[in-house]
Amino acid sequence: MSYYVSRKGEIFMKNSVRRSVVGAGVLMAVIGVQISVPAIAAEAPRPPARTSGDFADGLYMSIGDLEDAMNGSNPDVRKMIDRRDIASVQVVVPWGAMEKEKGKYQWGRIDAALRYLGDRHKKLYVQVQDRFFETTPEQAKLPDYVKKNGGVVETADDHPGSDPHAKGAMAAQWKRDVRKSFQNLLKAMADQFAGKLAGVNLPETSAQVPEEEQKRTGYTAEKYFEAERANMLYGKKVFSRNNGDTQFIQYANFWPMDKDEEARCAEDETQCADEKRMEEIVKLAAEKKIGIGGPDILPDRYYPTRKSYQFIEKYKKQLPVVAMAVQEPTLKYEDPKNPGHLYTRERFTDFARDRLGASSIFWTVEADWLKKPAM
Repeated sequence: MSYYVSRKGEIFMKNSVRRSVVGAGVLMAVIGVQISVPAIAAEAPRPPARTSGDFADGLYMSIGDLEDAMNGSNPDVRKMIDRRDIASVQVVVPWGAMEKEKGKYQWGRIDAALRYLGDRHKKLYVQVQDRFFETTPEQAKLPDYVKKNGGVVETADDHPGSDPHAKGAMAAQWKRDVRKSFQNLLKAMADQFAGKLAGVNLPETSAQVPEEEQKRTGYTAEKYFEAERANMLYGKKVFSRNNGDTQFIQYANFWPMDKDEEARCAEDETQCADEKRMEEIVKLAAEKKIGIGGPDILPDRYYPTRKSYQFIEKYKKQLPVVAMAVQEPTLKYEDPKNPGHLYTRERFTDFARDRLGASSIFWTVEADWLKKPAM
């Protein structure tokens, strides 16, 4: 059994982004069982921030959802963007949407988003997506040349209780040619947008590659980690080189382990390779002034606290920025400090801001408070 939680993420349909979380056996007990309630509870207006520095709320959505708001076909999201308490929008943009042919980049969708949000005095963050969920390698929104050259790998969630047919796909960043192409994209983005975008982030680090795909592509957990670390460092370098104030951010939630690493971790919890990798990446980010974040805020839960939050908290004063998200599945988690009730907006915010040092939270448009008038 894998000792880390497989994450399911964005499905890039025409008009939506959807994510789901599948827990693993005993890990469901430490992460917490989801309950079927459609939205978080309402609460009184938030008190002023108890920490120094600015704090801002933003929205999280796909580039398609933003475009639907822009053209008026989704007036509800359009109203959310225009709220006075929303400072920014983080859009998820697939690699394949920016590079149709090798070395030929298309920036029109990001340019349009920048103009639209700029007119409304909102900041734009772009999440460069190289992994996709509940899809096939053939359908993954990666450049065709990457897929044709064997640069896409199938991912799976084989935990007990999960959907046995749940598949996904991701770019095989541990293959040198794939990583080079991805870094070329980051450089082209920096040349085009450094100083114009508020931030660019790489997606969450959790991944699960089936054994047959590991053999076919030469995957190991360490090679995957090295590739993600290299992309993080390269992204920071090219965005800094352009002397812009675009913040480069790595989302880091969990790291995979190989079978032998899982066995050592199960026998001795001081020998968990995933935790060593997480501390290394957060410490490195602090040294290189790279932002750190994550796709979900789950206050006071053992597993994410152990595997990621503890390291963000440890280095938060050295990190240039911590940016967290509340995505769709997070809304359905029970608050361990208030059994039988979902997390509230206050709980998300207080934990992210005061414990993790977050300066931004990107909220799914499904959050209940966004459907009410701004305070």
